[in-house]
Amino acid sequence: MPASQSDRSALVIGASRGLGLGLGLAETFAARGWRVTATIRHEPAPAALQRLAARVAVEILDINDLASVAAFLHHIADQMFDVVFINAGVGGPEGKTAETVTPEEMTHLFMTNAISPVRLGEKLLRNVKPGSGILAFMTSILGSVTLSGGSYAPLYCASKAALNQLTRSFVAGMTQDITVLSMHPGWVKTDMGGAGADIDIATSVKGMVDVLEAKAGSRKHEYLDYRGKTIPW
Repeated sequence: MPASQSDRSALVIGASRGLGLGLGLAETFAARGWRVTATIRHEPAPAALQRLAARVAVEILDINDLASVAAFLHHIADQMFDVVFINAGVGGPEGKTAETVTPEEMTHLFMTNAISPVRLGEKLLRNVKPGSGILAFMTSILGSVTLSGGSYAPLYCASKAALNQLTRSFVAGMTQDITVLSMHPGWVKTDMGGAGADIDIATSVKGMVDVLEAKAGSRKHEYLDYRGKTIPW
């Protein structure tokens, strides 16, 4: 018998921003009756997340800090989730190119956007429900090598392309029987996307949660946007 929404649980990694997709995902899952755990890098939690305290459990996690990761994994060791969504990421050094970026800036960008998400995803496999469970990574259409080619944010694009490739390699070696989704949220009006973006947070997160619910049990790795449309690698 399929699980009811009240029996479903989601873990959203990266809900620190007061205006961000992680917070929007946590709110949307909670509104649909899911039990939700959301992570933030440090206290205090955003006011909107504090208002959801009755429905959303909050954990502290910095995905780039190995000690923080170990403590977090220990704290949730006995929990299983229908969806684990790794949303954490940064926009990168604005206006920088391969010629002008510093090694420290590049390291931070690639660790946050590519290395740490996949490393954490591997460690969270044990917490994803077998068969019907989904591990999702927040990527971008800008990580598509097929569709890329412009001059916009080349380092950010490279970091998301790296995330996609590392995810594909990770899935190729994975023995767990779950679904993995690499998801593009659309061009969204967030702190990162800016006020001139195409869609608002509510539209993006509703679409992504709809896709997650529809893809449960597919046991494939797909690169999809918030409408469920396939994006070429």
